[in-house]
Amino acid sequence: MDTGTTTEFFLAGQVSLDYGTSEQPLVRNLSGCVATGPLLWTVSDEGRTLERLSREVDGYRLSERFSLDQFVQAIPGSSDDELDLESIDSDESSIWLCGAHCKVRRKPESNEILNSEIRERKSRRLLARLMIDQSTGRPVTAQSVPFEGDGSLRAVLETDPFFSPFRELPTKENGIDVEGLAVVDGRVFIGLRGPVIGGFAVVAELAIDNAFKIRSARPYFLNLQGLGVRELTRDGARILITAGPVGEAQGPFALYRWSPEPGSAPRKVYAWGTAIEKPEGLSWCEVGGERGLLVFYDNPGDIRLQNGVYSADLLKRLQV
Repeated sequence: MDTGTTTEFFLAGQVSLDYGTSEQPLVRNLSGCVATGPLLWTVSDEGRTLERLSREVDGYRLSERFSLDQFVQAIPGSSDDELDLESIDSDESSIWLCGAHCKVRRKPESNEILNSEIRERKSRRLLARLMIDQSTGRPVTAQSVPFEGDGSLRAVLETDPFFSPFRELPTKENGIDVEGLAVVDGRVFIGLRGPVIGGFAVVAELAIDNAFKIRSARPYFLNLQGLGVRELTRDGARILITAGPVGEAQGPFALYRWSPEPGSAPRKVYAWGTAIEKPEGLSWCEVGGERGLLVFYDNPGDIRLQNGVYSADLLKRLQV
């Protein structure tokens, strides 16, 4: 199996995403993106909305925001609970969204180092497909996988013999935590930040029935040098995987290319190394007539944020 490393991308510059001056909290928490023609769709890991931006000469500008409560029925919890959206993708007529599906350790009190309470907010279990009206560029209807019980993603993962030992653990402590989503030729894949099992990261292919219920999750175990999956994005018939630590370490982070077939080994094609900014969202886009990979970062530096404008990195493929 080919597990070699080659640098196929380089940092070509930045792309401005203008959300407006009132959107500072959202801009600090961008977590996923996907471009469909001249439109860029983004989500935040805090809040309950989907943003649509329109392409301009050398960047994108916010054109409309959509409340997901208008399309997805009966989201558990209160309307203030975040959906913890971590990844987004598209097919020919739809936008797919996925939450982390994780449990979290409660933040410590002022007199604590760690809190023993593990919380499970079921609002984080969103996996939905929004059908887009191609003439207006707006969502019209949605299908959502059950948030719990039969056909839910969490239930399928928790009963799998590989994942069940990790079901009580919180995110960032090798618990179940979904951070990547890719739809490739009708096949739906999720990437897990955790658990890393026996040193292998996991990408799972979902079987979704006509009732939009999960019937199985076929795991692929990938050697990402002990790292977990932090994002997935399509690359033709293959998948680009952003890899990073399960926990809060500042790296290393790397980009791998993988063909979603048995026996295929991921190949490292770019490395960020160790940095305070952690690569989070990833999508192909076309800006200024050139195609590249748009990259968002968790914990973005202040230099990226100017009056509601986020400066995303743009990676381009080396010409061979």
